[in-house]
Amino acid sequence: MKKEDLLDLITESNGEVKISSISTTEECEDLIHLAKTLESEGKIVLLEYCMEQEPLIVSLKTKKTT
Repeated sequence: MKKEDLLDLITESNGEVKISSISTTEECEDLIHLAKTLESEGKIVLLEYCMEQEPLIVSLKTKKTT
């Protein structure tokens, strides 16, 4: 997933995202890294993130910066 796509998904979901179309742990880690990158760029505030193992799911709780 591209960084811009993740930002769009976060914006459309009012900051609470649960992504389950993931096939590897590496993909989960990449999504979390993208969220941290968006935070470092000042586009979101990453309040919480979680990676669940079975099935593989990444949950993000964010808020938009003002």
